[in-house]
Amino acid sequence: MTWDQDPQVLSPVGRSMREQLEEGPRRQALEGFEPVYRDFVDYIVRCTHRIWEEKNIGLCRTHYSEDCELHMLSGPAVGMEVVTQNTIGSLASQPDRVVMAEDVIWSEDAPGEFYSSHRIISRSTHFGDEPLVGRATMRGTGVSTIADCKVVANRIVEEWLARDNSTALWQVGADPHAIARSAAAADREGDQTRHSWRTEAIAATRDGGDVGIEAGHPAAPVAQMLRTALADDMHGDAATIISPCAEIRWPSRRHGFGRGFWIGCVAQLVNALHDRSFRCEHVAARPLPHGDIAVAVRWSLAGIHRGTGAWGEPSGRELWLLAMSHYRLRGGLIVDDMTVFDEVAVLRQIAGGLGA
Repeated sequence: MTWDQDPQVLSPVGRSMREQLEEGPRRQALEGFEPVYRDFVDYIVRCTHRIWEEKNIGLCRTHYSEDCELHMLSGPAVGMEVVTQNTIGSLASQPDRVVMAEDVIWSEDAPGEFYSSHRIISRSTHFGDEPLVGRATMRGTGVSTIADCKVVANRIVEEWLARDNSTALWQVGADPHAIARSAAAADREGDQTRHSWRTEAIAATRDGGDVGIEAGHPAAPVAQMLRTALADDMHGDAATIISPCAEIRWPSRRHGFGRGFWIGCVAQLVNALHDRSFRCEHVAARPLPHGDIAVAVRWSLAGIHRGTGAWGEPSGRELWLLAMSHYRLRGGLIVDDMTVFDEVAVLRQIAGGLGA
């Protein structure tokens, strides 16, 4: 399947929510999907709206497979009932939560096997008490998340989730470092084999095995940029694909412009993590209005925490980072980079959590 197949399937970019949720006939062949969904982007946006804004949480049981796998930097989860209960828990803490689509970058990786990279901004008020965060603060939050989903016949069978949890904690007055230490203390209790997933994830990143990217795919130079910077330390060469005026948004309120700022964000990772291994895990691209192209890259990084910079004094621990990046390309240059990973889960590893 080509990256720009089905041009009638439009991105949410530049479209109002009212337009996105208009009902109408099918615009794309979707075998096994509910008739309400017009195309695959509509499936992602509309089912999210039905669950979060319309509060029909039970739809998780018809939109996730019974044994679906969820991958997060804080650990995996399995099963649609886990998804259902976690959604209920989120709404109990933040009952006014709304989830707004910023983009859906998708691909059809095999006939009938769709893949979406869904970037959202969720806005809510901290109305409910939480075990680690504490009593409700009544403060508002706005947090970026990217959810990558593999979907077959109306059901999500596998999901990768990255959320800017450090920003979410700061917004309600909590300390991400303290939260990470508390979570790490709980991680060290009980059966440690439950954390074997992290060892396996590190091994997979160490082994390499980048996803294959066909020649001419818009994601190819972007994936090469990440490898050149994160694995080869050729930061200036990597940044030549970035527009001097590009907007860069990374976790923990890192927000700036241009090649220099992007290199600064990368430098914080490479200075902290030594003996690094980089892996490109998945890519997708879609055309945007006015000739722009949206590119999604899911990537991982493994390394030894031997340097300062982003995360305090070196711990000597081997860390694993799962990240998702969305880029807007214009004339072959990146004009927007939104990268998301869970920095609280990184701090949790540094504090001795999530296994050896």
